[in-house]
Amino acid sequence: MTLAKDYYGTLGVPKTASQEEIKKAFRTMAKKWHPDANPENREAAEAKFKDISEAYEVLSDENKRRVYDQTGQVNFGGGSNQQGFNWDNFSHFGDFNDIFDDLFRNFGGGGFRQQTGNQRTSRQLDLSLNLSISMAESYKGTRKEIKYKRTVDCTNCHGKGLEGNDVRTCPTCNGTGQERVVQQAGPFRMMNVISCRTCQGRGYTGSTKCHVCHGTGKQSEVQSKSIDIPAGIADNTQFVIRGFGDTEGGESGDLYILVNVRDERGYKRLNNDLVIEKEISFPEAAMGAELEADIFGETLTLKVPAGTQPGEVVKVKGMGFPHTRGVGKGDLLVRVKVVVPKKLSPTQKELLEKFSQETPTKHSWFGKK
Repeated sequence: MTLAKDYYGTLGVPKTASQEEIKKAFRTMAKKWHPDANPENREAAEAKFKDISEAYEVLSDENKRRVYDQTGQVNFGGGSNQQGFNWDNFSHFGDFNDIFDDLFRNFGGGGFRQQTGNQRTSRQLDLSLNLSISMAESYKGTRKEIKYKRTVDCTNCHGKGLEGNDVRTCPTCNGTGQERVVQQAGPFRMMNVISCRTCQGRGYTGSTKCHVCHGTGKQSEVQSKSIDIPAGIADNTQFVIRGFGDTEGGESGDLYILVNVRDERGYKRLNNDLVIEKEISFPEAAMGAELEADIFGETLTLKVPAGTQPGEVVKVKGMGFPHTRGVGKGDLLVRVKVVVPKKLSPTQKELLEKFSQETPTKHSWFGKK
């Protein structure tokens, strides 16, 4: 008589363990006992790894776990004759890509190797688009309506690609869409997970293709979305909207939006500061003045202090771009450009001559020493 195996003990979990606890235990044990992680004791590690996988195959399946809890055994063959576990019975390769990726990254191959089937990963379901906004919209913030195309599961066949009364779960892959192929290469056994050849990766079989999607299981739709652009957003800023990418098998990717801020004549951005240039006359620079500046459609009164030099920058606190992370704003930097007249009236020339004579400088305005 075959002794009952202690699957709970193999994974080191209590009989009351949740599915999450069982999964966590399996991941830990699988990494520890994978043959590639134990090259000095590979034969014993292979046996231990198989026991761990067998325990997980039973305890992660509610029906198998219930039978095991009641009888202490599980028939992997499915018939009247009791059959033990083999790798063809393991149905969770596709659920643990990261485990095997870590192993290949650390140990350079061997053991199990996986290829994806028709189903895409969540990252492959992601979409991206560019959104162009004006600098004024970047300064004030705005709301934008976007429209884009994405691929979703067919609403008629729910992603199966088939319709009719004979649609069934694929007997080869049991609905996973993946098929395991074992190859022996010297002392190494390679387990390749490929797209199921019976159902072409759908997970279902049937004789009639869906008349809506023509058997692809997918259809395109135009998605509309209103998005808020925060004030202060900088050029080449990317943000993500979760769950608005392509959809496949009930899983949705994300939508990545790259914001491009258009240049605007008369305005420049320096970090969070807004830079503008303002022309003033020589008397205004010398005696000071109040000027008006247009800041994206809003009029701002600027005070230019007496004695302002050409090229000098007048700073207005808190009138720059808002900080998108944190509080506060940058500053408005007004670069002063003193305009020198090209033609003077006799009166103007006379006044400037008098000014030049009274000014303690080496040169007059007209180049006389």
